[in-house]
Amino acid sequence: MKSLLIAVAGFAMMAAAGAHAADRFDIAITVDDLPDHGSQTPGLPRIDIAHNYINALKAHQVPQAWGFVNAVGIQREPGSEAVLKAWRDAGFPLGNHTYSHPNVNSGTVEAFEAEIEADESTLKTYMGDNNYRYLRFPFLSAGDAAHHDAVNAWLKAHNYRIADVSVSFDDWAYTETYNRCLAKNDQASIAILKTRYLAGVDAGIVRMKSLSQAVYGRMIPQVLLTHIGGFASIMLPEVLNRLDAAGAHYVTLEQAESDAAYAETDPKAGDGAMMERTAYETGKDISKVPAGPNNAGIDAMCK
Repeated sequence: MKSLLIAVAGFAMMAAAGAHAADRFDIAITVDDLPDHGSQTPGLPRIDIAHNYINALKAHQVPQAWGFVNAVGIQREPGSEAVLKAWRDAGFPLGNHTYSHPNVNSGTVEAFEAEIEADESTLKTYMGDNNYRYLRFPFLSAGDAAHHDAVNAWLKAHNYRIADVSVSFDDWAYTETYNRCLAKNDQASIAILKTRYLAGVDAGIVRMKSLSQAVYGRMIPQVLLTHIGGFASIMLPEVLNRLDAAGAHYVTLEQAESDAAYAETDPKAGDGAMMERTAYETGKDISKVPAGPNNAGIDAMCK
């Protein structure tokens, strides 16, 4: 593990040294599953997780971070609506992630549309007259042939935009394992989790840049997917440090998705990670693009 820690630290130092003006890229930060991603993190209340996120974003001068809401969380954990209030008090917008986070393919088109509508009363409460009509598909699943076209037509008729994703460091994969390790006070395993995750962040940044060049021939604006869990909130400051070192310039989701790469003419808009999806749809060879995060074995830890 010591050699891996040294390698990760060395990569971060090289990234910082190499982040010249030519390396700069635009990136929007988005956060899924407000108010409560995953199980309760021992010793870290939901509102503290939210403040960890907000403080890190503000410290790095991130101008905006859309928080995508599953309003069922308020019913599941009374009091967790304080997360939504804190998010809005910070000046960040809230968008629609459906009421209870179903996969669009799990029921009828009408049932999925009802899930979107059921989320709206909470969004209206906190967003008021401001726009909340961005949808992030749960599980980044935009539907099979029997669902996607009909749902897309409904979204357009109701003035929704799709919040696509171009990059993720898979923080969700660490949420429950971290909670288990913390409950057992297994500090050695927690150290491994942090090291593994940051190695994945470094790999993900390299892949993001290489993939954009391979698919588009340029560095397109990026949209990062994160989740409002305990582990992610603790790791976010270092994630932002590494993005800074790599040349990140933080922008709004609207700014990022005004780029032609995000045009919603794609019949599978919102499905999976956009750059990989576009490579598949356009037949671009990405076989030489470096691999991203590797989470193999994480779920088995601290059981």
